[in-house]
Amino acid sequence: MALNIALESPPPRATLAAWWRALESRATATFFTSWSWIGCWLNILPPHLQPQLLVAREGEVIVGLGLVIRGRSHLLRVIPVPCWRLHATGEVEFDCLTIEYNGFLAEESRAMPIKDAMLDFLLTRTGVSRFEITKAEARFAELAAAHQQRGVLVRTAELASYIVDLNEVRQQAEGYIPLLSANTRSQVRRSLSGYRKLGEVTLTQAGSAQEAKAFLNALRALHAQKWEERGEESAFVSSKVAEQFHDLVIEEAFDRGEIQLLRILVGDTELGYLYNFVHRGRVVFYQSGFRTGLLDKQDRPGLVCHALAIEHNAQNGQHIYDFTAGDYRYKSSLATGREPQGTHVFQRDGVLPRLEEGLRSGKQWVDAMRNRSSVAATVLMGFMSCHDLVDLFVPVGLMGGA
Repeated sequence: MALNIALESPPPRATLAAWWRALESRATATFFTSWSWIGCWLNILPPHLQPQLLVAREGEVIVGLGLVIRGRSHLLRVIPVPCWRLHATGEVEFDCLTIEYNGFLAEESRAMPIKDAMLDFLLTRTGVSRFEITKAEARFAELAAAHQQRGVLVRTAELASYIVDLNEVRQQAEGYIPLLSANTRSQVRRSLSGYRKLGEVTLTQAGSAQEAKAFLNALRALHAQKWEERGEESAFVSSKVAEQFHDLVIEEAFDRGEIQLLRILVGDTELGYLYNFVHRGRVVFYQSGFRTGLLDKQDRPGLVCHALAIEHNAQNGQHIYDFTAGDYRYKSSLATGREPQGTHVFQRDGVLPRLEEGLRSGKQWVDAMRNRSSVAATVLMGFMSCHDLVDLFVPVGLMGGA
């Protein structure tokens, strides 16, 4: 049966929820592409950021869904161009919610052809020739490769998510800690031993939405305190949008077992809190708040809290503990494996996109040459004015000035 792709105004929220959940049951969804996240995201968007519904149908059956917002990006840093963003707004106030494993929702039996057709429709049938997606699921890299072969300009920034295989943890007689490097094992064990000298170390999982909200508020306080000590501000705490969103997520998803708030105590003192999403056996770490200073030495509340959370979830039959993307040392130290994500920009070919790509390639070449021997660096001094011109026009990040 032929695949029909359309861009439509979303139906009433109850209808869209029914469509989404029905397809979700037949798709390889993540928590971030489940209705638990998407429905709450829609509820906090203002009128000027309401998305359009990208829908793929085979006859009357919906086999693909995505919510896209038309915004602006920039070529050569200064030339505005329209672009589509999937499940994102292009505005920091709302995108600080940080979706991960992003992608189109599609029936699993033929997911890649459906997703490919949906992306092609956005780039060729809507009058907008640019598409941006941050922290996309791993299979989006296949779409990037396929569209590159068709002449679409694609830029990709590869990311890694750090994970722990909880099935492997269960197979170990002594649990999780022996799977770590000798140095990390020592750090966790010494810290845990130090805390136990101050009192019993206990982990409690919130048992109700009300208790989960109380844990989350305590987490926010510890999280804010840590950022204040750095002289910085965390959007997770300071943003009213983030506060509204996460309170709503707990209200909507806790009773389905998809929200996990953990409290770790040393005696009667809070050592830390962890805020996780639970979806199809994957526990996704989202945010934390830790108390430092309980020990003079070996004070590592983050390592200890995560180690206890990993043991807790292994015992409860979950399959993956996911630290999500980000090259932080604690993630790589505590993980037993990695999974890819990626940020992608798709741009249909044209004179200005070609010019941008050429300048970007030239800048990368100059940077590479500058890192060579001092002789090569000296030769390149004569080309510095050209390099400065490239710096002026080429975006520093993957998505310039969005």
